[in-house]
Amino acid sequence: MYKQNVMNYYDILGISSDADNAGIRRAFRSRAKRLHPDVNGADCAKRDFQRVNEAYQVLRDEKKRRLYDMRLAGGTYGGRVYYRPASSNGSHHRGPRHAYTYKETAGKHVPSRFEKAFDQFLFLFMLMSGLGALFFGIYRAVGEPVEGVNPYLAISFGVIFTALFLYGWDQKKRMES
Repeated sequence: MYKQNVMNYYDILGISSDADNAGIRRAFRSRAKRLHPDVNGADCAKRDFQRVNEAYQVLRDEKKRRLYDMRLAGGTYGGRVYYRPASSNGSHHRGPRHAYTYKETAGKHVPSRFEKAFDQFLFLFMLMSGLGALFFGIYRAVGEPVEGVNPYLAISFGVIFTALFLYGWDQKKRMES
């Protein structure tokens, strides 16, 4: 299975996946003290502090943590999946569910129905082109040879084109799974 090079929340806090709430809190406080932008002058301190805070917000809540653990078990990594900060006055947004959930998973593009259908159409068109060249070459070589037309060129083109296309399609499918 294709594993993305992304750190998960447990790695960000430096804890094991079976850590209790007290351990999560201790790890968060120690990292937050060290990475807070007011204390740490490094260029990446703010970004790292935000990651630590996000990891803590997810792992401290049992429901969010359970959902996150299911995602990890399924091999899906990504940030900002379950955490939604409250507004400045402490109230939560009461909009539709999709307004505060994220569909993107670690930068992976999810194709639409049109893209999938168009992809299938292109596959069939290219496959038919290669097979058509192959059969045309065989027909001209065996059936009706035409002077000045080399049927073996069409046969070799059809075989090579179809084989390369099927190999590329197989590699694409393996990368998606």
